[in-house]
Amino acid sequence: MPLTDLIFDPERLQSVPVYRLLEAASQGYLGVDHRFLHAILDQRDKSIPDLVRFAAEEHDGDPVNLDDQLLDIFRVIGAPAALPFYMRLVREDPAEMGDELVEAFVQLGSASVDPLLDLLKEFENEDAGDVPFVLSVLRVGDDRVLEALTKRLRHDPADAALCLDIYGDPKAIPALEEALAEIPPDDSAHKQIQLLISSLASRVEIDREPLEPFDIWELYPEQDSPPLDIVSEDDRLAMLEVGTVELRTDVVGSFRNTSYSDQARARILALAKNDPDPRVRGECWETFSDIADEPEIRRAMLAVLADPAAALEEKGGAAVALAQQIDNHAVFGAIEELYANPRSRSKALKAMARSFDQRFAVYPPRHLDDADPEIKRQAIWGVGYLKLVSEAPRLEAFFDKDEFRSDALFAYALSAPGDASRTRIRSLLKKVDEVSGGFRPEEEELVKIALDQRLMLAGMKPVFFEDDPDEEESQPAISGKIARNEPCSCGSGKKYKKCCGA
Repeated sequence: MPLTDLIFDPERLQSVPVYRLLEAASQGYLGVDHRFLHAILDQRDKSIPDLVRFAAEEHDGDPVNLDDQLLDIFRVIGAPAALPFYMRLVREDPAEMGDELVEAFVQLGSASVDPLLDLLKEFENEDAGDVPFVLSVLRVGDDRVLEALTKRLRHDPADAALCLDIYGDPKAIPALEEALAEIPPDDSAHKQIQLLISSLASRVEIDREPLEPFDIWELYPEQDSPPLDIVSEDDRLAMLEVGTVELRTDVVGSFRNTSYSDQARARILALAKNDPDPRVRGECWETFSDIADEPEIRRAMLAVLADPAAALEEKGGAAVALAQQIDNHAVFGAIEELYANPRSRSKALKAMARSFDQRFAVYPPRHLDDADPEIKRQAIWGVGYLKLVSEAPRLEAFFDKDEFRSDALFAYALSAPGDASRTRIRSLLKKVDEVSGGFRPEEEELVKIALDQRLMLAGMKPVFFEDDPDEEESQPAISGKIARNEPCSCGSGKKYKKCCGA
């Protein structure tokens, strides 16, 4: 079976050799979901040779790096055969071993001792990263581990003392007393070792707490599409011919915010008009948001909105695509009609946010506490893009909710009270940082994009991200529409011309 065929028939995964499954996932032809994992773990003993073989090979050129997934799978299997793979991960960055890798070594217990001791010897008097720590938490009583840890007292007494404290063996006391005699009393390590000696002297036995069981299933979805952003256009078009409804919907969405060929456009338009499932048709119309002003596309979408027999899913996609043509009474009325139905309310709120029309300002605040997470998410965006300053403080409650934090940060930056002039925008950035409890990785860039968009929606030039010198100058927003050089209203973090306007 060709690797690409696995996309179209995921129910046959159980009959495919594990090595082929791994190849397909690494090439972007399979998503790692419960079906994929069951195909491997339901025959775990049979799977080990293929897993070990794949893990031992060089995969730097693969579109998808499966190291994290392999680690999770090996943790479920718990086989010492995984140790060479674990050691490769350690050697890549001994100082940054994640908790998952540490727990994988701990799970194997005494089998992990020899390879880790061999690696520790290679460091001699150098910084050994997290290797001593891993040895200390292995939950095995091994005199060789004790000797290796006490030996490091001569090179890094503070770190070695910490590891010996975790290891918890009173037999370390003589070596600690010897090290203490060599350390000046005013050295912080002196007091640390003193306290450790007292602590170990009072311990009756080594404390070996059991390892928490690892649940791989909570980390992965039951069903997931391939990482479509790396799949070629030809393969994605093939998926549109024979894929499931879910896959076809995801594939159509993957064309949004990208440049695609005339062939792809024609195929998406054909699906928009003729696909038997309204979810696919709606996704097709929404994907055409960037060309919604083209006469053929606009007429077709307006016809959908006017058709009383059209499905809500299809109307919702068309309404989002046409949202910036809000002066058209048919579009305005369709959005309000979609809002009235709970099944299509999230799409209506999304269209309201994209319209920038203050006539919709009363709607998003009603749903910031909605039980439906998607309705709640679109209400958050509505507060931002409709500049509902009075509602911005309510967004702060979402900063502690990982599911909505990014949405709330972007929307808060768009709507937070304060002077949004170019001279004061950095102060507003600092305010968002403080109110959110401090930016996490990549969040500062996200908020800067939102603040630049806030400036441009007010007709001012951006501050944080200037245009490329060889491209056209930034144009201010006119009549509520997004200019090509503004950050895109879909929240992707890209400029409009490289996102929905690509």
